[in-house]
Amino acid sequence: MKITLFFLLLNIIPFTIYSQQDKDEFNKLLNLSIDLELKKRKIDSFFEHTNEQYDIVLADNYHDYGVFLFKKRKKTNEIENLRKAILFTKKSLSIKDSLQIKSSKSLDKTLYNLGFFNSRIQEYFKAITYLIRLSETGQLDKKIVANSELSIAYKNIGDYHKALSTIEKAIGLCPNNSKYDKKRVNFYLLKADIYSSMGYKRHSNKIKSSLQKADSILQSVSYNPVKQKNSIFQIEGNLLLKTENYREAITNFSNAISRLHPLDSNYRAITHNSLGLAFLKIKQLDSSKLHLEEAIKYNPSYTPAYENLGDFYITKKEFKKGLLFYQKAIQYTFDPTKTYDYNDIIKEENLELIPNKYYTLNHLIQKANGWMQYYHHDKNHDHLIQALKTFKIADKLVDIIRFESSEYKSKLYWREQASSLYMKAVEVSFLLKKSEDAYYFMEKNKAILLLEDITNEQAKDNAKLPSELASREYFLKQSIYLSENKLNILDNTSKDSILAVKKEIYQHKRSYEVFVDSLNIKYPEYAINKQKVKVLPYSNFTTKFISDKEVVLQYILNDDQGYGILHTKGKSIFFEISNPKELIRDISIANHQVTTWFTNQQELAAYQKTAYRIFNQLIPEDVYSAIKEKNVTIIPDYALQQLSFETLITSEHDHSYLIKDTEIRYAYSMSYLDQNKNKNRNPELNFLGVAPIDFKMDNLGSLIHSKKEVTNISDIVSGDILLKEKSIKDSVISNFDKYNILHLSTHADVGAITNPWIAFRDQKMTLQEIYATKNQSEMVVLSACKTSLGKINKGEGVMSLARGFFYAGTNSVVSSLWSVNDKANQELMIDFYKNIDKGSTKSSALRNAKLHYLNTHDGSELSPFYWGSLILIGNNTPISLDQNSFKPYIVFILLMLVIGATSLYFFKKKNRKAK
Repeated sequence: MKITLFFLLLNIIPFTIYSQQDKDEFNKLLNLSIDLELKKRKIDSFFEHTNEQYDIVLADNYHDYGVFLFKKRKKTNEIENLRKAILFTKKSLSIKDSLQIKSSKSLDKTLYNLGFFNSRIQEYFKAITYLIRLSETGQLDKKIVANSELSIAYKNIGDYHKALSTIEKAIGLCPNNSKYDKKRVNFYLLKADIYSSMGYKRHSNKIKSSLQKADSILQSVSYNPVKQKNSIFQIEGNLLLKTENYREAITNFSNAISRLHPLDSNYRAITHNSLGLAFLKIKQLDSSKLHLEEAIKYNPSYTPAYENLGDFYITKKEFKKGLLFYQKAIQYTFDPTKTYDYNDIIKEENLELIPNKYYTLNHLIQKANGWMQYYHHDKNHDHLIQALKTFKIADKLVDIIRFESSEYKSKLYWREQASSLYMKAVEVSFLLKKSEDAYYFMEKNKAILLLEDITNEQAKDNAKLPSELASREYFLKQSIYLSENKLNILDNTSKDSILAVKKEIYQHKRSYEVFVDSLNIKYPEYAINKQKVKVLPYSNFTTKFISDKEVVLQYILNDDQGYGILHTKGKSIFFEISNPKELIRDISIANHQVTTWFTNQQELAAYQKTAYRIFNQLIPEDVYSAIKEKNVTIIPDYALQQLSFETLITSEHDHSYLIKDTEIRYAYSMSYLDQNKNKNRNPELNFLGVAPIDFKMDNLGSLIHSKKEVTNISDIVSGDILLKEKSIKDSVISNFDKYNILHLSTHADVGAITNPWIAFRDQKMTLQEIYATKNQSEMVVLSACKTSLGKINKGEGVMSLARGFFYAGTNSVVSSLWSVNDKANQELMIDFYKNIDKGSTKSSALRNAKLHYLNTHDGSELSPFYWGSLILIGNNTPISLDQNSFKPYIVFILLMLVIGATSLYFFKKKNRKAK
């Protein structure tokens, strides 16, 4: 029996056992003072002749060899050594897992190294897998560092929300004693850095709070915190620069630069550039130039310094010199060896080869702005033509960046930077009287922002994209970036090498395009975020949307500039909004005035005065003449998305509302309107009305008229209703995808922070949850408060519930701009559906319901508060309310009957001939 067992074990365990002698031999090789490559060959040969087995000593030796390779990586091929380090560390983990080691210092070190090494070669998804495991099973210290490394990995792939979550876990796990002070300071600095990446202005308070916590810990530490203090000065300096506190920024950057190592050329270049920019902003030009030239001296390839020197010379009205520096900044981002001139335009085929496209885009925008300032100086129209060409090439680069970027950073970037690009491009188009170009830039701005509503990571969650596909996407984008970077550092004398790398870049990009196309089939909800933005061509736009009766009024607006274009049959009226700040202030006043009814003539007069001023800014006299008795589609922007145009006052007479002169609907963009109507919608059922009436949360008041509203509408529309306890959140959401019309009569609001919500009987549904749903509806009616409102950020418009339902699939939305009166809303809704039932278009049905209200009420009930809140967004085609108006199976039966009758006819005819 013993002999049999012995031979059985021989078949399971390799004959050669990894002995203490082997371990000693490995350590001896590791400590040899010989050439590095020779040492690696000897160790590799040693392991080749060692049979792998379930031995913890061998596992530790694999681990140690991985550490050795990592430490020596910079002395030879860095990436090759790191990959080899990962290979041996994985072997170590494989043995430890086979021995079923659940938790030990040895296992923790191996998991950490696999996370750390993979991060260093930018294999972040692989790193995350190991670090998550360590964060769940490791001992306390390793859990802490695992979460901090996870935070860095998430930050690098652009998933900032997870980056914040994991760094918070790391901070929370740290015991409150001096041993962990250095770690906690670093964690707070990382937290501040993450918020900085999400936007300095938007997250300024959170950045300050994180820096203050880091600084408060540093007050009592025993070690010398030079590097950490320097990081605080750098981050705070950037924050002050972005928030226009330039003198304080100068103090911080000066403190930072005094603490930098003399040989730290990279950070010295960055900090000198920041100082140069701050001095430029306060018009201390000599100091500005000094620091910008110092930045270039420390790092001649740091292109933002050239851009800022361009600004410096434009400020001095040395325009050609300024434009030359802008072009130098552009040229240096892809080929510093080529000669250049100030009026050069980068070729479109070179855009895809640029490694740092964000820098290049900034340089292009600044150069275009430089041409505009040159025009304002000497009124030479050729400068405007150059500016327009530069904006057009910048727009091409925007497409490439959007397609290649997977970062949350891009969402913020478009809202704050790209919106500035398109506003300035519209200004050039206005000065050149090119309304077709202006149409394109306005549309492109809106179309991009519509696709940027949600972050890439939220899109992955909504589409339930598997992690292996997310990893594949990141790998393909990383391959593009690495190839572009390789091209940037190549010896430019080797033409064959350059051509080979260019070919490699194009191959990687084509592979990524094929991958994105493949996502369209299985994950279309995610793939839509990857698609290049398509603007409806102007000729198609005028053919489809402009007629004798139909006109379109487009706007683009920010705090400093604004333009509008009215597109009518045969001509366009292009105009400038003269005082945007006053307009935005008036809109805010008017929005406050309409949130209640007017109790006296003075309140009515005050509103009419404000609304008349707004009307004159937004609708000049020639525009007003052209839209009378027409159907107007309005594309609002920025603060205009909070405005009910129907309630504007057109004259000094009481209640002379614009709705009396024209029919109005709204759209987020004409391109989106056109694409959205072509979606395949095939709902099973006709109408679903939802009215919780009473609510079980947050002391939300009962909506006693909502039951009558929904039941009365259900008398007009054949369909289903969910009242009271039947209107629970999960039940309603499960029905979203089944109905042609969804009517929600409930509470809603913009939310306490930035996420709007709509209430059901038991729970609220947030905007982000709506994005994750699907519907096939022709129309969603949000008979609730503030359903078209949300937080406005520069360039992005309103993040609203209505927009969420569009993203989920609907063709049109009726929503509200302020808290509605329950009883008046019920009247308007019933009239609206009656008009729809008569065959009216949606906007006509809503307009006539409002006009009927105005004609049948008087006194304070004529206040816009009662009737002006509801607006139609999106497609305007009539909609059938008859559930039985179209049934696929009825069509099939009729078709079969026709075929049968035809067959019978020919059969009888044949028989007659036969007789």
